[in-house]
Amino acid sequence: MMTRLILGAALIALAAPLAAQNNPPTSPPTQPGTKDDPGTPREPLPADRGYDKPQARTEAINAPNRGEVAAANSMTTGSSVSAGAIQADLQAQYDADMAAWMDSMRRRDNHIAANDARYDRQRRAYADAMYVWRMQVRDCERGYQFACNRPTPNPADFMR
Repeated sequence: MMTRLILGAALIALAAPLAAQNNPPTSPPTQPGTKDDPGTPREPLPADRGYDKPQARTEAINAPNRGEVAAANSMTTGSSVSAGAIQADLQAQYDADMAAWMDSMRRRDNHIAANDARYDRQRRAYADAMYVWRMQVRDCERGYQFACNRPTPNPADFMR
């Protein structure tokens, strides 16, 4: 019983879109403001510049503003910096940025090299102090009392 209900619901769900597809097409949409003759195109807007339409009408609309547009363009082009000057300024900024980056990389490399040299000196001083301490322990175990009484070697004393 339950499967028949599910099957019936599925058929109804599938039948509704199919019925909608079989309806005949509606009439073409009407243009607003032209109820009598829906097939004629509507009038262009009075402020339509028609920039994408090379027509005499477009030229007539744009003609009164040509002087103002030319004056505005000449003011902006006359006051702007030339492309060569902009390119030279950008190249100078790029060169300054590269020089600053190279300086920071050299400082970083020098800092790393100084740390490595310091670490090598510390490691060698510790190894030398350990060698002296082992010799001291060996002498103490052999019975030399002066070796047993000596203080433990300090690695700082072996720094060069």
